[in-house]
Amino acid sequence: MQANDMSNSEMISVRAFGAQGDGKTDDTAAIQKAIDAARDAGGGGVWFPAGQYLSSTLKLHPYVGLFGAPTWSYHSNGGTQIELCDAGAACLIDLSAAYGARVSGLGLSGNKLGKGTVGIYLDGTRHDQEDTVFVDNCRICYFTGDAVRFDSVFGFTLRDTMIIFNDGDGFSFTHWDGWIHDCIFNNNGGYGIHGRPWNGAVTIVNNRIEWNVKGGICLGHGSGFSINNNFIDRSGGPGIRLHGGEPVDRGYGRPFAYSITGNVIHRSGARVEQGTDLSSHILLDFVAGVTITGNTMMTGRDDSGKGPLSPSFGVVYGGVENTIIKDNTWQAGATQDFLADRGGNEPSVIIKDNLGCLCPSEK
Repeated sequence: MQANDMSNSEMISVRAFGAQGDGKTDDTAAIQKAIDAARDAGGGGVWFPAGQYLSSTLKLHPYVGLFGAPTWSYHSNGGTQIELCDAGAACLIDLSAAYGARVSGLGLSGNKLGKGTVGIYLDGTRHDQEDTVFVDNCRICYFTGDAVRFDSVFGFTLRDTMIIFNDGDGFSFTHWDGWIHDCIFNNNGGYGIHGRPWNGAVTIVNNRIEWNVKGGICLGHGSGFSINNNFIDRSGGPGIRLHGGEPVDRGYGRPFAYSITGNVIHRSGARVEQGTDLSSHILLDFVAGVTITGNTMMTGRDDSGKGPLSPSFGVVYGGVENTIIKDNTWQAGATQDFLADRGGNEPSVIIKDNLGCLCPSEK
């Protein structure tokens, strides 16, 4: 039985500690008391009956979960909603050192308060054990920073969640061992998914990643990624960007080991200057051990038929080694060129059996 299938009677209700959920009362203190009570009981679930709970930062503890009724839509939160009411808060939910914690079935809103305010935050710099945190079945919106930001995380799952209309990245993280699947990343001001240096051992599958201003997926100085069966649409920059910069003194060389298969990548590079490398479906810069196969890439405009026809390029690559780009299709897949070689590549690069046709841009 999954955690969000637990009976309400098996959980601690925030209403028992005085939370009103009326959209008018600051329920921070009452909710935190319920969370602390779950900790004191040795862990367990905190239940939020349907309602609109106003709150400042809530700090979770190990093996404590927050659960609600996940009845949200594309346009609004419903059922159980927790809304930020403190413009000075750094985040709404703090998972730092909350090993085994879970946030499930909640609509979280930042109400556009503060500057750089994060929805769910984790500082895992302690690293004395795996964090193993879960965020699922939530809708996270209107934060002025990243919707979800994990720094130095060690083990995480993000699934069945809509992350939409935030000013920063949809999900931003550093470090290791994660699963991101069956989520929607839509209309965020940064990237949909952003792996900042250093990161690795993450599976990214079956997501819809669309209309994010900087791009779809960006991974810097990482290794060990499966990026499969996603739909990546109308990214402001590249649909997928892998970058390693120049070699570093640590001796790692190029970031390596990426599998990019079975994705549909549509209308990338919508917010950058056309003809530049950022106007591409996939951008590779100083990486190694990349397999790009079985992907479908297409050009397009905004839904209204307006906006630039993009992108200029299918795959842009430079400083690459031990990489295969094979058996992809570009159906009107780029306006200038499918493959743009920026040099510095090792002989161990295989490119063949890619099919498609260009869609010329306007003169």
